[in-house]
Amino acid sequence: RPKADAATVHIPLEGRGIMSAATVPVEMPVFQWPSTVAEIEARVDGVVKDTEVTLNKVAAVADADLSFVTVIEPLMSIAHYKTDQRVCEAKFLQHCSTDPELRAAADKAGTTFAAVKAKARTRDDVYARVKAYSSTPEAATLSPFQAHFVKAILDGFERSGLALNPQKREELQALRDADTSVCARYKTNLAEDKTALRFKPEDLKGCPDEWIAERTDDATGEVVVTLKYPDIIPVLQLCEVSETRRRLSAAKECDAFGDNLELVAEGIALRKKIAELLGYPTWGHFATATRMSGSPEKIQEFLGPLRDKAKAGAQRDVEALIQLKREHLGLSEQEEVKLNAWDVSFYSSLRLKKDHGVDHEAVRAYFPLDHVVETTMQIYQELLSLKFTEIMDCDKWHQEVRLFVVHDAKEGHRMGHFYLDLHPRPGKYGHAAIFHLLKRWKGQTPVDCMLCNLPAPDAKTGRPALLRHFNCVTFFHEFGHIMHGLLSEGDGNSTTLAKCPRDFVEAPSQMLENWCWTAEGLRRLSKHVDTGESLPDEMLQAMIAAKNVGEGLSMLRQLYLSTLDLEIHGENPPKDSAELQALVDRLRPEISLIENPSGANMLRSFGHLMNQYSAAYYGYLWAEVISADMFRERFEADPFSAEAGMRYRKQVLAPGGVGKIADHLEVFLGRPPTQEAFLSSRGIL
Repeated sequence: RPKADAATVHIPLEGRGIMSAATVPVEMPVFQWPSTVAEIEARVDGVVKDTEVTLNKVAAVADADLSFVTVIEPLMSIAHYKTDQRVCEAKFLQHCSTDPELRAAADKAGTTFAAVKAKARTRDDVYARVKAYSSTPEAATLSPFQAHFVKAILDGFERSGLALNPQKREELQALRDADTSVCARYKTNLAEDKTALRFKPEDLKGCPDEWIAERTDDATGEVVVTLKYPDIIPVLQLCEVSETRRRLSAAKECDAFGDNLELVAEGIALRKKIAELLGYPTWGHFATATRMSGSPEKIQEFLGPLRDKAKAGAQRDVEALIQLKREHLGLSEQEEVKLNAWDVSFYSSLRLKKDHGVDHEAVRAYFPLDHVVETTMQIYQELLSLKFTEIMDCDKWHQEVRLFVVHDAKEGHRMGHFYLDLHPRPGKYGHAAIFHLLKRWKGQTPVDCMLCNLPAPDAKTGRPALLRHFNCVTFFHEFGHIMHGLLSEGDGNSTTLAKCPRDFVEAPSQMLENWCWTAEGLRRLSKHVDTGESLPDEMLQAMIAAKNVGEGLSMLRQLYLSTLDLEIHGENPPKDSAELQALVDRLRPEISLIENPSGANMLRSFGHLMNQYSAAYYGYLWAEVISADMFRERFEADPFSAEAGMRYRKQVLAPGGVGKIADHLEVFLGRPPTQEAFLSSRGIL
């Protein structure tokens, strides 16, 4: 449990975004991060042994002793769940440690825990005790919160194949273990990639001079560009040299990340076999059975109309970008112009600047990282009635990591802690994501961590890091996931037994992105790196007006990725990398309107489909429909309403994964969700 220790902290001054240093007693999180492989292995051994002890104890409960306390509670907090600090301590460092041996050991720990969890769900004797308890008079009188966990535990056993004969169960376990191993290897290839391209400075014409200088090899004068986001995005958006953009795109989609394409083919074949063993025709049917959508057919019914409505606007976007390319290259109207995949980001950025007065580079100067981070936290504190306090003296895995404790602003009780680890480094998780490290249980409060790859201050000059506006949106979005994790109420909430459906989990954070598009939100988040001024009204209004520029093409890309996900997890999944390539070559132009370059396949690095998002990528659009409805109904009139914020906290975030999300939404909205607000907010209606 969290300990109360004296620590140096930063306390936000009332009503302001600045911080003031002080020394006060602060409750510290429980973690003691391993520094050796042996320490990780010791935690793994302890979790494995304690899991077995708990399972055996539940299995031995006599009929006369069946109760929620003897049967259900032990399974809600079993050692391999994140209610146990050792799980996080053992496996989390795979994503962020600077020590490759620790990363490898932590990755192995994660694989072990996944196998332990899967094996635990095959215990007939434990299942029998849960089944027996579910028929007792006490079980019939449980609160809805408690009853949720009884049903979730039973469903977990039954979806794990307990209806199968012993031979089929063995086969199922082997398939699950193989899929876990394949996904782990895929993830390692992503994290360990060291691809670096070298360019002459003139090959990067259009990229900022400071950005080029930061990456220049003093010995050769060449500019070194990796496949990390802070490198690849400026090139694709700003570099005027088409061949440079093509080379970088090809490196990412044709050459990098080892045998990941083969691993995708292997993984989807394994999942298809798992689904069939459990009585489902496809992995898509198995995966969606517990989600809001319910089936792949319902998803297609959802995606089809969106595609039809977005296509006309997307075609206009393509024509606009082709015309812009023609003008940029000085070509006549008679000369044929092709919009290549590596042209889209560049000419979309140029379109915003030329036609709508939005210059991404000029905008960056108004979003210094430190100010965006502090202001984002201040907005969340005001909106959700919270108080964040930074703990300066704590155990952490890297010197750049920051730790905060969160309290309810009115009642003062602790809600949890969160870590921020914002900058790229070798071996670190390469995208932006929230990791839920510890869950609420018996006085223990949740701990979350945000891993990002936002630019760091210039190591040579010390100049503050500047963010693009979409970086601000990403940070605001990911921080929303932290709030969801910390504000879910009730012991055991948000664990494996009480997760939000995968097609809803993005909705709360997507709704909060709207604050980055309101006039007041943009004024507060912006502060010029040199003058300290907020965004000028002319620039601010231009950004808001241009929000939906290119939205048709952007939506078709999301629809393409969602369809690709459903196809590879459908009735006839591609059997090898060649068939995966053929599928991408067909679907990309068919849906996104952009031809796929020869040999390019984004499945090499599309990590979503090799983790819990498999057959779930559609959930981003599904959740956006819900998020747009929530914002328009409750916040559009006054985005900073504390009353609406508390209603959102209690009616949407607090339930976590317990109960039916559709019911919680209907309470919050006062009616069932509709698509109208989403289509209107995207400029499609």
